[in-house]
Amino acid sequence: MKYVVVSRLAPGVENARKAIEVFMKAPPEPPPGGSMEMYAATDGKTVITIVESDAPPDLGPTYSFAPFFESTQVFSVVAIDETWLQAIETAQANWA
Repeated sequence: MKYVVVSRLAPGVENARKAIEVFMKAPPEPPPGGSMEMYAATDGKTVITIVESDAPPDLGPTYSFAPFFESTQVFSVVAIDETWLQAIETAQANWA
């Protein structure tokens, strides 16, 4: 399963500097047996992490960065493929 973690930096230049300092000393690691990709949004305030793992992402390591973020959200995501489309069509048929 894939998970998308969206974290938004709290305001302040000094806050951003400290967050980068912590990141450089202790960058997040991918989960055992899983993978992780990190992206920075062009707004300079949002960090998007895509984690692929059998279990939801361990947010423990994120606590190192918690003081620097005003919010963090975790979404489990699936590919929009034929299986997903069939499931949505079945669900919609039950809505009526």
